[in-house]
Amino acid sequence: MTATDVRVAARRLAPGGLGEASARELLAPLDLPFIPATPVGSADEAVSVARGFGLPVVLKALTDEVLHKSDAGLVELGLATPEAVSAAHDRLLERVAALGATDARVVVQPMAPPGTDLILGWVRDPTFGPVVVAGLGGVTVELFRDVARRVAPVTAEDAEEMLASLRCAPLLTGFRGAPPVATKQFCELVARVSELAVAVPELSELDLNPVRVFADGTCAVLDARVVLEPVTADEPRGSTPDLTALVRPRSIAVVGASRDATRPGARVLAALREHGFAGDLHPVNPAGGVVGGLPAVASLGELPGVPDLVCVALPAEAAVESVRECVRLGVPAVIVFASGFGEAGPEGQLLDAELRAAVAGSTTVLCGPNTIGIVSARHRMAATFSQAVNGFALRESGTCLIAQSGAVAGSLVSRELADGYGIGDWVTVGNQSQVDVADYLEHFATLGTTRSIAVFLEGVPDGGRFRRALAAARARAVPVAVFKTGVTEAGRRAVSSHSGALAGSGAAYRAVLAQEGAVQVTELTGLLEVAWTLGNTPRPAGGRVAVVTTSGGAGSATADLVDQHGLELAAFDGRTAAELTAVLPAFAHVDDPLDITAEGTFAEGTVRRVVESVAGDPGVDLVCVVLTSIAGEDAVRVARQIADAADGGTKPVLVSWLVTRSLAADGMALLADRGIRVFTEPARMVAAAAALVSPSHLRSSRV
Repeated sequence: MTATDVRVAARRLAPGGLGEASARELLAPLDLPFIPATPVGSADEAVSVARGFGLPVVLKALTDEVLHKSDAGLVELGLATPEAVSAAHDRLLERVAALGATDARVVVQPMAPPGTDLILGWVRDPTFGPVVVAGLGGVTVELFRDVARRVAPVTAEDAEEMLASLRCAPLLTGFRGAPPVATKQFCELVARVSELAVAVPELSELDLNPVRVFADGTCAVLDARVVLEPVTADEPRGSTPDLTALVRPRSIAVVGASRDATRPGARVLAALREHGFAGDLHPVNPAGGVVGGLPAVASLGELPGVPDLVCVALPAEAAVESVRECVRLGVPAVIVFASGFGEAGPEGQLLDAELRAAVAGSTTVLCGPNTIGIVSARHRMAATFSQAVNGFALRESGTCLIAQSGAVAGSLVSRELADGYGIGDWVTVGNQSQVDVADYLEHFATLGTTRSIAVFLEGVPDGGRFRRALAAARARAVPVAVFKTGVTEAGRRAVSSHSGALAGSGAAYRAVLAQEGAVQVTELTGLLEVAWTLGNTPRPAGGRVAVVTTSGGAGSATADLVDQHGLELAAFDGRTAAELTAVLPAFAHVDDPLDITAEGTFAEGTVRRVVESVAGDPGVDLVCVVLTSIAGEDAVRVARQIADAADGGTKPVLVSWLVTRSLAADGMALLADRGIRVFTEPARMVAAAAALVSPSHLRSSRV
């Protein structure tokens, strides 16, 4: 008997929730370790069965109509005499009648020995499939919600890691002299149940709660609930498109190029020219003539050759027809900027269907619609109407950005450019009518110029494809930082089980990011900060941090943050302490965090010698420098010393500078030019340090 038998049985049942009795029957082919349960038809039969089990026993009234049996008074525990069993049976029948439950049956179960109660279950996420939940169980699951989540399939080894990640993990490993809980059999059960989740998609939710783990390591499932939902077949997805012409075009045509400088077509053309696109550039305007200083053609068909990329800056309906023309001509790539498609109600959805149909089966790849475009500093291409690049030179960087919001992307990029760090390639995916986040993620990961990828993520249409793209980036050692919107309680769908309540959509995304080694960023404006740091800073060997500061108060605050992020303050060895004592003023206290003091800060060469000494300590893995009110020429001098000390070193050096940027802009710019990240807030610096410490190939971080 296998999961196939369970699926056959599940297909015969109507959608909805199944209580303990029905769940046991459905899952019977798997021979799970359910505690014995015998249905009884009378009080006398209940007494007879109880004697057979051995008193004390448990009586339950089981019904598919009541989720929480204990809350409804349908569970009687610790029945130690025949009289107690008989009376409990009658009480249960009275309560069932009062509830109006028509399918209830009374069962007798042996009273389970003491043990540790855990929960095991899953909820089927519409994007990623079954999310397995394991953690502290019984009635406490609702109170503490201490569970770990992974997307199925889950191995027994994965299950061990899940239990180790719980806040209550010390209770399982032996707290205050208590014997450790033997969880090997439970972890094997997790693996079996996760296989069921994959094999039987009709089971949308499952609760085995509690699963009691006894002193000898054996398990017993004390309660169960299942939710059934019909299964719809997924449409097969085609092969991954080749995005070369989209992000590295040799020639571009702008359809809708306008003489009105405020129009999107005029802005796209101007951005391409301003930022130095070196390929052939063709304005397309029905009136012909000269547009944006270039000779225009009236239609794409008048061009001497087929451009690699066509930027369509027309209203929605006209854009669809323009895309059809691109397909007829064999244009490799198209960007449609217009809104008014799938995001704009029924009429827009019809237009979106026409747009999809226009490129279906062709070799033309489509970015958008409803996008602000694509920018590549390395290719000197700004195919965008965004004002984020106005007034800034494109600065090359190994960081790429993929965003599902054009406005957010432009804002983040403008800050990055203003701070002197740059960005290599960035795209706003728009409505993803054809090419989606996963396609861009996998493509950017294959480029030799990419060092890290930042993703502003609202959602993905194909969870499996997204996971494979994250895995591809990890295989190429390209770190990925993700800011995910819609992760709060408000975004969850209604659920019918504990597992469902504990594994909403946000939890599914967190589980996927963790499993695939991505870093989840919790502050929007820190997304590119973290991504740049991951791609441009050496990975530390461990989590021992030296905090060097120009303020004792700032040092203490940063030390607290180090502890909060699971890092540790380094202990300087004797040689380092001696070197620091020789450099710093006599009144300076040599310890971590290390206050250079005002006198030391302004003494020529002291900052460099301190950072070099600390970074050279074998007990230090990374250095976090916190600067305060250092401005003007002093800011440049101190910044240069820090950069010189870090230059060529193998240990990361991060800087947080608290003074307003206008007072130390030149110093901050110097650090940026020398490849050192400057954070305005120590908390974000330490969070980025924690992300560096967490090996991306093992697990993810949340910063």
